[in-house]
Amino acid sequence: MEQNQEQDPFILGGKKTQQLIRKARLRSTLKTIGIIVVVTPVILAVIWYGLYHLRLNQGDKVLSETLWKNEISAPNVHLSNQSLKLDSFGGETYNQTYKWLGSQPYIWETIEESYNLWGRSTGRYGAFGAISPPEKLRSSSSTPRYNSATGDREMVFYHPEIQYDSYEDSIRLLKQLGDDTLVELALSFDHAYTLEETQKLLPAGLQPVWLWTDAYTPSYKKYLKETRQTIAADSMIIYGFHGEQFAPYGGVDSFINSVEQLRKHGKNFTWEADQVHESLAGDNDILEPGDITIIGVVVTGTAKQLEALQNQAYIKGSTFGVVSNAIAIPN
Repeated sequence: MEQNQEQDPFILGGKKTQQLIRKARLRSTLKTIGIIVVVTPVILAVIWYGLYHLRLNQGDKVLSETLWKNEISAPNVHLSNQSLKLDSFGGETYNQTYKWLGSQPYIWETIEESYNLWGRSTGRYGAFGAISPPEKLRSSSSTPRYNSATGDREMVFYHPEIQYDSYEDSIRLLKQLGDDTLVELALSFDHAYTLEETQKLLPAGLQPVWLWTDAYTPSYKKYLKETRQTIAADSMIIYGFHGEQFAPYGGVDSFINSVEQLRKHGKNFTWEADQVHESLAGDNDILEPGDITIIGVVVTGTAKQLEALQNQAYIKGSTFGVVSNAIAIPN
């Protein structure tokens, strides 16, 4: 009987047993809380660090794609500064651009893109919604376009396989400008030329700053013929490359490399790169310099220098881009 009395406090449900259980639970709870307090910040730091680098790496990839896209399109538009701004679920890229007018730069628009954690751009590349003057303010049958960010003229091109009702001839207006006025001029050819032929077309002293390639599929050419649509310099479907003088980001080799980089590694402009490859690549399905034909160019210089383009039979149409009163500084 005495033995049972000694064991009574420790039997299941006994007072001392419940106290021991509560103490054990309290120690376990405190231990769990301590682990959570220590581990949670570490886990959050690891997650934050991982997301930070994911956003940063995806942003770098978007910047690279923007550069490659600029190398297969963007007539006479060059990138000067690229930067990132990260947010919670991705970030924004900023790309400052400029043009070359003669021998000096001309500050152009800033391209801004938002992207998500998967590196998908949520914006659109380039300037859209160009400004057109009201009907009563137009001085000719053609409709001039003005960049919505800078207010400067946007160039327009005419595809040689399409018969348009009229063609703009900005070359004849050069004499109305001051001799030292810096001018950007888009030239549309009468038919496609090889790279070698194109190099011999322009008068001495003039060098193309951008070359327009005939990178249009038969189905798209059919659409252009049906609509007789001109192709604006700020269009998403204009393809070409900067002149050799802008190497390493100029010339046909840079163009081909950028097309292939977008096809292999891109997420945002693969459709455009596929269109270029499909249109230009030969029977071996490899894009090579010999596959590329030129249907127009962009030239820049003073109004006096560009007057040498008058009466050139290979020029089907010509349109002004930027016209600047800034005086070219002698080298």
